[in-house]
Amino acid sequence: MDISVILATYNRNDILTKTLDSFCNLNVAGIDWELIVVDNANDCIVSTIVNSYVSKLPIHYMAEVRKGKNHALNTAIEIAKGSLYVFTDDDVIADSNWLVEMWEGAQRWPEHSVFGGKILPVFPSENIPISNTHPIFNGAYVVADWNIDEGIYDAHRVWGPNMAIRSSIFANGRKFNTSIGPCGKNYIPGSETELTMRLEKEGLHSIYLPNSLVYHQIRPEQLEVKWLYGRAYRYGRSYAFHNENKNLPYLLGAPRYLFRLLLESTFKRVRYLFNTSKRIDAGIDFWVIKGAIDQYRIEPGFRVGHFQ
Repeated sequence: MDISVILATYNRNDILTKTLDSFCNLNVAGIDWELIVVDNANDCIVSTIVNSYVSKLPIHYMAEVRKGKNHALNTAIEIAKGSLYVFTDDDVIADSNWLVEMWEGAQRWPEHSVFGGKILPVFPSENIPISNTHPIFNGAYVVADWNIDEGIYDAHRVWGPNMAIRSSIFANGRKFNTSIGPCGKNYIPGSETELTMRLEKEGLHSIYLPNSLVYHQIRPEQLEVKWLYGRAYRYGRSYAFHNENKNLPYLLGAPRYLFRLLLESTFKRVRYLFNTSKRIDAGIDFWVIKGAIDQYRIEPGFRVGHFQ
C-alpha cells in the first residue's frame, strides 16, 4: 500500500464530517491508500459517522481509550499498511490534490523521509482574529505558509495537520511522545514538532512540499480573547519544553529574566487599557511568559529558552 492517512479525533463530530467530506473529493488516481480514524473519546457517534463513509472512502475506525492524541497516533501506526504515513487532523479541509502532491513529492526526494505541506486557515464567516499581527498568530491558528520553494526546511516548521513520514522510520520503535500533545485543556502542544526535531537531530531533514495543501477550520470560539490567551499559555509551555538548556540564573524554579518580561507585559496591559489591540497583544505576551515560567517550575531546571 502506498499511503496510510492517519488522524485522531476527539468530540468534534461536525467538524470531522466536513473533513471526511473533503476526503471524498480527493484525486487519488494511481494511489493505493487507506484512511485510519482513531477515536480518542471512544464515542459510538464517531463510529457511526466513520461507518457511513465506508462506501466512499477506504476508511477504518478504531478506538483508543488512553487519553491523549499521541496515544491514538501510536496505536494507528501499529496497524497502518502504507509505505508513507500522512498525518492530519480532524479539522482540516483537504485540497483535491493534497495526497497526490504529497505522494509525488515524496518520490522526488527518495533520500528523505519527513515531509510537510502548506496549511491555510478558513475563518468562520470570513471573520479574522481579534489579534492577527502578533508573532504567535501563525502558531495559534496553525498557518504553515512559509513562502519558500520546495526543498529542505527546518523541522520545527512541519506541523501536524499536514505532515508525512515514511513508515520505515517507525520500524525501529520510534513513536510520538505521549507526555505531550493534546490531552484535555492544559497540555504542552507541539508533539509532532517534538518528533520531527528529534528526527532532525538524527540527520533526517524535512522537505517542504508547498503544493500539498490543507485548510484548517477555525471555530468561532477560537476568535475569542479567552481562547487566544489559553493558546498563548500552552505555547509558552511548549517553548520552554522544546528549547535547549542555557546557563542562565534561576529564580523560584524558572529563568530569572522571564520574571522581568512578565512584569513588563503586566505594565503594558495597564498602559494600553484603552487600546484594545495593544492590550490584547500585551496579554498574549503575558500568558506566553506565564506558561513558560510554569513549565520550568513543573520540571525545575529543565530547559531555558529566549523570548527576546
